[in-house]
Amino acid sequence: MRPIHILSIFLILLSCGKGNSPNSTNDIGEKTIEIPTSTVDYNAMENWSFHPNKTTILPSYNLDIAAINKNLQIEEVIPITNNSSKNTGIDVFWVHPTLLNAVQNLTQPENIAIEAQDKIRIGLTTLAQGGLLSKYGRFFAPHYRQSSGRTYGSDIDKELQAKIIATSYSDIKASFLHYLNNFNNGNKIILAAHSQGSFMLAMLLRDEFDNTPNLTNKLVVAALGGIGYLYAKQGTYKGGWWQNIPLCTTTNQCGCISNWTTFNESQSLPSIHYGLPQFNPYFVNNGLVYRAFNENEDWFFQDYSYYSATSTPLKNYIAPDANYNLGGNSNFIAFDSLYAVRHRRDSQHKVTMSLLYNPLPNDQRPNDLADAQNHPNYSNWGYHTKDYHIYLWALMAQIDEKLANCN
Repeated sequence: MRPIHILSIFLILLSCGKGNSPNSTNDIGEKTIEIPTSTVDYNAMENWSFHPNKTTILPSYNLDIAAINKNLQIEEVIPITNNSSKNTGIDVFWVHPTLLNAVQNLTQPENIAIEAQDKIRIGLTTLAQGGLLSKYGRFFAPHYRQSSGRTYGSDIDKELQAKIIATSYSDIKASFLHYLNNFNNGNKIILAAHSQGSFMLAMLLRDEFDNTPNLTNKLVVAALGGIGYLYAKQGTYKGGWWQNIPLCTTTNQCGCISNWTTFNESQSLPSIHYGLPQFNPYFVNNGLVYRAFNENEDWFFQDYSYYSATSTPLKNYIAPDANYNLGGNSNFIAFDSLYAVRHRRDSQHKVTMSLLYNPLPNDQRPNDLADAQNHPNYSNWGYHTKDYHIYLWALMAQIDEKLANCN
């Protein structure tokens, strides 16, 4: 069975202006909220999109990748073993991105009940973005009360925003602790997410991992796709959102954070978007962010350990095959060297992974990024909906190295 080709659409961005810098990034007052306790029962399999104890399509899903050459022929089939329900000693905990309809996203700041969400769409998007990570071991992916897109607007009251996002986070925390206390049994952990899901894991990393060596020692990597504006003192790689957990600066480094956003080489990178959770003073004061951002002293960083500042061919852009029917029996296809990529830093506060469509002579392969350029927020958020397709092969290559290096 092939998945319907559904992109992860970060509709929260439709309502997000860039906003203005706070009057003082160091003067955040004594603003606090009560972080709620989740009311979602994670003993119930209905509250998991994927779980080893839940009957889903994933355990029998073909994860092999068909590499398609410039003549639209299958050059090779890359075998990927499906270990989604096998205890390999490694577990994957995945948090899906914002997947709500337009009305739910844009009407008002609020949490959307799990039963009101499109669970089929969530499942198919999870397969398309994160399903290949099942090669490493059991795959856990909770449902949660997503925050609506409007919640992330720069004009939204910060206390209201914090309360809504904290409710979403309370579900992710509860689902992770349920997994940790009932299923982990000493296994290594891969955390992975996209977009809103990455913000949820960012808070989980601060709340549960940052000062807990027993957990950080289990962490292979935290793959936070589609999340920018992660900061530290200029020239350093930790001490911003998290006190102790660093950005990955080498491909075989363990217990670190890999984050990335993707833009076209020709695009101007946007200014800081202050409507995001790391800039909310309530989260700083409640300890879900280690310290406030300092616009004068801090820089933003992203993972540069796999692709450097020198432009190089992108290895294996991966996409679901449903729209193209090129992969034979494979649900995933890969286009090798169809794009050029580099780690790009334009300034202290502007950094991304930058892509250029660079087909081979007489290349017949489709440009899967073309549609993303028609997205209404392409100018502000680039190839956001394609972040995992672009970086997934690089991420898996790094995880392979980390697992060979981590004890």
